[in-house]
Amino acid sequence: MAEDSGAILRHISSLKDMLDKVNKEIEQNIQKTREIESEIVRHSETEKEYLMKESELMKGVSIAEFELNGIIQLAAAETDSLKVMEGNLEFQKATLNGIRKRFSKKMEKFIEESKGFQANMLGDLNKDLVLLLKEKGSLGDECENLKRKVNTIECSSHDYIADTLQELNMDNSGIAAKKHPKPELLMPPCHKLVLFINITVLTSI
Repeated sequence: MAEDSGAILRHISSLKDMLDKVNKEIEQNIQKTREIESEIVRHSETEKEYLMKESELMKGVSIAEFELNGIIQLAAAETDSLKVMEGNLEFQKATLNGIRKRFSKKMEKFIEESKGFQANMLGDLNKDLVLLLKEKGSLGDECENLKRKVNTIECSSHDYIADTLQELNMDNSGIAAKKHPKPELLMPPCHKLVLFINITVLTSI
């Protein structure tokens, strides 16, 4: 009996040790569970923070996408406008080139016509100049002839006037009454002068 009691006590002690060990493990597990729950709480708070940050980031992404879509639409509109401007520029370049070509043709035509006009004008001017030079030469000859005629008339007039004055003096002194005067001497002095000028002009011609 004593042996059975000792065995029972040893068994009970062993069970107690096992129970203490289990309780200790349970307490350790409870402590670990508390730590895990704390970690879960911390992770939950971190997850909430991440969710809030993700929400903010999604809002930022949405705003950025909206702005990007606006920029893309604006860029597309600018591209279309640029294409229109390029088309207008090409049209204006083509129009300007056409105007330059027409202007160049008109300028060449004008230069050719001007050259022809100048040639005709120079030809006409040369002809007129030749005629004027000839006319100048003939007028110079006529002028020289007239000068010679005038000189001849002046010389003859001076001589004739001297003779006439001498005859008048002779008439006044009565010498002419005693002689037989020639028929031309019986004319008045003024008539004699006119007759002499006419004869001189006729002979000089």
